[in-house]
Amino acid sequence: MVPILRTILGALLVGTCAARADLDLTPTVETQVLDAMPVKHVVFHDGAKVITYQPPKGWTCDGSHDSVALTIPDYPQARAFIRSAAQVRIPAFDDKAEKLLLDNPALLQLPKGAKDVTLTAVTANPLVIDSHPTLEIELTYSFFGQKCARSILLVNRNGAEVSFVLDCLAPDFAMLSGRFHRSLYSIENL
Repeated sequence: MVPILRTILGALLVGTCAARADLDLTPTVETQVLDAMPVKHVVFHDGAKVITYQPPKGWTCDGSHDSVALTIPDYPQARAFIRSAAQVRIPAFDDKAEKLLLDNPALLQLPKGAKDVTLTAVTANPLVIDSHPTLEIELTYSFFGQKCARSILLVNRNGAEVSFVLDCLAPDFAMLSGRFHRSLYSIENL
């Protein structure tokens, strides 16, 4: 892996051990009228600052201070999360870090019993959210005989981290990942 990617990954993953206390991911749905059309979006708070997000059409949000779960209709085995502190904490992404992740699926927030974990991609800045750098880790795994895929997008908010996680059956991953990524462009004031 190139040294710059190692540095970016290290900076994103080491960070602070907890997110800033004033980031509250408790979702509130608000409606705004744009050009005479009502548009619903989800609102989070960072102290007095309002953060807005428009999930993919039909996806619903439920959550608390540190985590939001997105329900994906017609895909009961798929789930997405927004969390105020990333769970992956490693000093740098190199061969040792890759082995650590593969030997400890809990670091990737995988369900207990996940097998055949394979990292498929590590991408620095696949999208930039409100000028914050990002890092995405994609992987596949088997769970009770089913092939699954997971994407973890980490956003460094100047020392506080937010992770966007999508987990689903592997055949659904490309389509659901595309929808989830496109929705992340709607985030304002993160």
